[in-house]
Amino acid sequence: MPEPVLVAIPPKGGSLDDVLKKLVTLNWVRPEVVTAIRRLIREDKRRVKLEEGLIELWRSSGCEQQATMRAADRFGHDLDEVDAALKRMRRYPDEQGRKQLDYTGKSGVERLLDALRHDPDAEISEAALSLHLQLDLTRPGKPSRMVFNHIEFEYYAPNRPGVMPIRALLMGTEHEVTPSYLRKHKRDLSLTCYDAFHATMLDALDTPKIRNWRELTAHLIQANTDVRILGSLGLDDYLGHCVMMRRTLADRTLALGGSRRWADSPADPKLAMLRGQTVLIDPQYEEIYGLILDAHANGIRFETGPKDIETACATSDRIAIYIVRSGGTVAVTPELCVVGEEVITSETIVAVNQERLDRNRAIGTLVESLSPTQADHTPAWRAKLAERLGDRLV
Repeated sequence: MPEPVLVAIPPKGGSLDDVLKKLVTLNWVRPEVVTAIRRLIREDKRRVKLEEGLIELWRSSGCEQQATMRAADRFGHDLDEVDAALKRMRRYPDEQGRKQLDYTGKSGVERLLDALRHDPDAEISEAALSLHLQLDLTRPGKPSRMVFNHIEFEYYAPNRPGVMPIRALLMGTEHEVTPSYLRKHKRDLSLTCYDAFHATMLDALDTPKIRNWRELTAHLIQANTDVRILGSLGLDDYLGHCVMMRRTLADRTLALGGSRRWADSPADPKLAMLRGQTVLIDPQYEEIYGLILDAHANGIRFETGPKDIETACATSDRIAIYIVRSGGTVAVTPELCVVGEEVITSETIVAVNQERLDRNRAIGTLVESLSPTQADHTPAWRAKLAERLGDRLV
């Protein structure tokens, strides 16, 4: 039996939703199972958020269960859900000997997942079998979450009667390791966001200062890697890593002059706003930002941002580089501005291991089904962002 084609997709979040919806339209996976997968991941994320809220309510209610229940009732929580959560969540003693509350432990979440795997609804049980547990590293306390693991499927190419179907595996792969897995032949195809690729492919680029997948393709030293970016998957998921600051700082930046692009030259006057600052960021992108902004030479330092990074910028003189997709959060955060063009831009791309593609016709058939596009979505995305943000896009 031929080896299955290994296809990397995101394990959770909006990116997973977008990719799965696209694959349903291509008849790679059944819509009923995709609906169930998305539902289970969404409900488990809601569980984690409920537990996060209960941890705070427990502390503010004197570390006492009935007081926490009364507080939860005042906030409109379903008390049956609260009671069930409190029964399964961990307890631990603090320095004063009081019992504190923590997220449901891994074994507890395993039991929840196992129950779903034995659900009488066939779609729910099949969806649950495609999930596994992962630590949510973005949250204090690092709770265990249900995320997409893998699912096997068979793809029947249209207009090819009698041809055997292609056997393939969708595999939930963490954003930052996807390019490495492609290079090491641990994946054949990747349907993940571009911004993971830059930092892991520096040895295969003739310049580190690139800002999107088209520039990476143009500057790729093909002899150094088998990874190839074939184009965009064509989803409505374009996003930018944008510089954010409050209105007063934005006005000062604008007065400095220069182009809208950050670090378009060493003399970019806008960089004066970042010098001597600790710029708030998501740490997984520190290397990319440092290279594009020439951070060391310009005296720019980075710091891991708080959970609510937008509010931190809007209410203080802090500056951040953070992901903007639709601009909705910026639009409802008073005084917050996006300044200049994106440091880098990203979207879901189709990438492949060229050596595996050359050896396995099935990979090429799946690529043909995906129909990667070369269209540049930047102008349309920027126009939508400008319409939504108005004068807060400086």
